[in-house]
Amino acid sequence: MDARTTGRFVALKRKTLGITQEQLAGELGITGKAVSKWETGRCLPDSSIMEPLCERLGVTLSELLNGHDIESDRESALSEEVVRQALNTVEQLQREKRVLVGVLIIMLGFVTLTVGQSVADLSTSETMDFLGGFLVGMSIVEMLVGIFVTIRNLVNPS
Repeated sequence: MDARTTGRFVALKRKTLGITQEQLAGELGITGKAVSKWETGRCLPDSSIMEPLCERLGVTLSELLNGHDIESDRESALSEEVVRQALNTVEQLQREKRVLVGVLIIMLGFVTLTVGQSVADLSTSETMDFLGGFLVGMSIVEMLVGIFVTIRNLVNPS
């Protein structure tokens, strides 16, 4: 899987269909610059956009990632299934990473709460009282953001 080879393949298929980068981008809900980056080999399409891109270009995922047409039906079907499984695994890992980030934000909130309470308990001045209260307030915000991020990714995994 080479970004340049895939990019040349996308450009070839797009030109064969007689559509511009902007038209393809509009149909996929992305920018023309993203299509340009693919075609110049600077990056690969995001895994979430690969299937709609393949449908529009009339190619399989295997052909897109290999950067050429696959002749054998059996080879194509087998390769297609492997690629779909790999993309599903990548999407699952990304989802799990987002949930983990949410949990880490919640944990950071608990740490900030503990520090804030310690500062407030040991305060000897108004400044320290303010700092302790500020940290407690920040911890509440951190925990709420962490809960939001975690729930959003558990409920809406896409």
